[in-house]
Amino acid sequence: MSETGKVKRIDPSRILNLPVSKKIELAQVAEREVRAVLITDSNKEVQEAVLTSPRITEVEIVAIAKSHKLDDSVLRRIAANVQWLKNYQVRRALVNNPRTPLPIALKLVPTLLDADLKQLAKNAEASEDLIVAAERTAAERGTDRRAPVKQQTPKDDKRAKSRLQEIQDMPVPDKIKLAMTGDKEARSILLKDSNKQVQEAVLDSPRISDTEIVAVANSRNLPEEILRKVAVNRQWMKNYQVRLALANNPKTPLPMGLKIIGTLLIADLKRLSKNKGVSSVLSAAAQRFVLRKGAK
Repeated sequence: MSETGKVKRIDPSRILNLPVSKKIELAQVAEREVRAVLITDSNKEVQEAVLTSPRITEVEIVAIAKSHKLDDSVLRRIAANVQWLKNYQVRRALVNNPRTPLPIALKLVPTLLDADLKQLAKNAEASEDLIVAAERTAAERGTDRRAPVKQQTPKDDKRAKSRLQEIQDMPVPDKIKLAMTGDKEARSILLKDSNKQVQEAVLDSPRISDTEIVAVANSRNLPEEILRKVAVNRQWMKNYQVRLALANNPKTPLPMGLKIIGTLLIADLKRLSKNKGVSSVLSAAAQRFVLRKGAK
């Protein structure tokens, strides 16, 4: 009897009580009804297995994007998939889902059709920031249907203020928008913003450079959540200077620092082992790596 045959006879109501390994296996081969149950599992590996199933359809992704019961990490995973975001229904579902992280929803607002912008502006479940963004986008389109959406900077009203003060005075939705579309100077200012959603939007900017990421990884003034976000980005972690900066930054979460040191050069490990600014656990681990690699 085939594994698929077994899956078809499983009662969905009993699925969540199965061992994790079995649930992950099912997520890859099961039918739609079973995946609908597994996506609600509390284990993130099971949820990930559902989303990476070769059998999952865009109809299911839309349904998941609409769900108000799932953890926001699932919605982040959907929003990070370029192929799924090509589906308009997925984007609309994410924007209208109150569980979707605000920076993601705000980024998608300009991609909505006029009718959906109007509905969003009247959505009682939507945050005030989203409603403002929907109204602003609709107003901008009304002014010039063909003009691309730009970050508005009312210089005439704020000539006496420095750009720093000007950006600090912006409402959160405008800061997030600027973080995604602004220049290096704007991103540098916004990284210091007290709102974590604004800080995360800076890192999500398609315009941010490796040089800026190295500076972020070196910063002792940013919260560890930001350094964690850098450390889990595989593309950024291919840059040796980013890894080196994180390893030497006392704000980097210790487990991540320990994972990084195995990739460092002997000379940098030696310096790290003598760095009194980092955890003694990390410097001791660096010293062990030096000895293990035969350095004197």
